[in-house]
Amino acid sequence: MNTLIINADDLGFTESINLAIKEAHLHGYLTHASLMANTVYFQHAVDEVLPACPQLNIGVHVNLTCSKTLTGKSEIAPDGCFRGSFVSWLFMKKNKRILNLIEQEIEAQIVKVKSVSPNISHIDGHEHIHIIPSINSIVRKLADKYKIPRVREINENFFESFKYNFKTTPMVNVVKLGLLKFLSLFNRNSGNEIFYSILNTCQIDEKNLFPYLDQLKGETVEVMLHPSLGFSEKDTKDLDERFITFFKSTYRKQEYDLCFNPQFKKYERKD
Repeated sequence: MNTLIINADDLGFTESINLAIKEAHLHGYLTHASLMANTVYFQHAVDEVLPACPQLNIGVHVNLTCSKTLTGKSEIAPDGCFRGSFVSWLFMKKNKRILNLIEQEIEAQIVKVKSVSPNISHIDGHEHIHIIPSINSIVRKLADKYKIPRVREINENFFESFKYNFKTTPMVNVVKLGLLKFLSLFNRNSGNEIFYSILNTCQIDEKNLFPYLDQLKGETVEVMLHPSLGFSEKDTKDLDERFITFFKSTYRKQEYDLCFNPQFKKYERKD
């Protein structure tokens, strides 16, 4: 029997996301959530979600592409806010000083999450920023230091995933998976869990997901979701336009509804 890690990214990003994650865990099948330490609704998550969901496994969602830094103004964030993208970080020249600044920020985010959730279950990256090899080595180092047992790995089998997702897979996600798998070759990976979601990133549905899971045999699989309960104007605080468009998508509700799908009963869920 397969074992599932059903993870919601972006806890702390907006109030609507926080409430969706709370409901999906308490009344659905959501087992894990990745908490962003430097976002506006971090404290809302701490006050409203964590106390109500003591069994929810909390991880660190390393964020270097938006919101304020925890370490202040520096060469990686001249005005104290992150405004880059995965691509800009990938091609950034990272000398020793830059790498030290990145490490300081990531460590600050880990420490902040650990202060509200001492037993961190995992670490991953907003927009997969942690897969960039130079950043991944920092994340792995800090995971060892703080005894975080799992770092998300992008090891989705392209051909198996494409077989079940090709009807709904945008070409940009084909390119994305190829790039992330290539970069992962340079990282220290365990291969203990299978990752599923890149080909249909943020658009997961039951027609693709469950046939894919059913053909696996005795694997531990992380399913990455981005659920939300709609979008309100107060959620726009400190958000770039690209994220506002993302959170207004009807796919956020689709992935929220998926968290309650009774087909998840067929699988063991990892605590």
